[in-house]
Amino acid sequence: MSSAKTFCVMAIAVPLAALAQTTVSAEEGWFVRAYGGISELSDIDGDAIGIDGLDGKADIALDTGFNAGIGAGYRFGNNWAAELAWEFRSNDNVAELPSGALYDDGNYASSTLFLNGYYHLARSGSWDPYVGAGLGWLQEVDIDLEDASGELSYSGDGDIGFQVFGGVNYHFNEAWAANAEIRYSMFSDLDLEGESDAPGELQSLDYEPLTIQFGVRYAF
Repeated sequence: MSSAKTFCVMAIAVPLAALAQTTVSAEEGWFVRAYGGISELSDIDGDAIGIDGLDGKADIALDTGFNAGIGAGYRFGNNWAAELAWEFRSNDNVAELPSGALYDDGNYASSTLFLNGYYHLARSGSWDPYVGAGLGWLQEVDIDLEDASGELSYSGDGDIGFQVFGGVNYHFNEAWAANAEIRYSMFSDLDLEGESDAPGELQSLDYEPLTIQFGVRYAF
């Protein structure tokens, strides 16, 4: 994990965990939410195998992207809640292969299912802070390498990862709330195979998004 990501994760966990000594008033029931935000990915390198005649490292530079998702869950009659969420994420990329071939366009994208657990901290009026963690299953992850001659696409699925997060709900009333959150996810050593006529494969890719996101929540 990079030092910047380590700092962000600690910035979530340390001050909010200190508040967890107090309890919140009991709330219970189903909720749904929709969210979207800014997705940051560190530049990565992976192993390019059989793509352009040479095996070696592929250097992939990634731009700021976006994510969007929906979730549904249940708030138990205490501090805890559970949620099943689905999200789509996309970041543009520039890739250089071992031969020196440069693909100056493309994107690194995914659709992911998450099973999340929430711990709600001491509520203060309309403000309802929380921390949490979850397991993720990559429904699909795909990287496209594009240049003037066309596009090469590589994809995979089924990998398992995790995420940690912290945020706050602002309740307008008993049903509706706005939400702000910071989230770090990690999937490691992804192997992506060529689609259609794309030769070879990309191996040992990491996928570690850091996200700042906003949403709306409705409780039943």
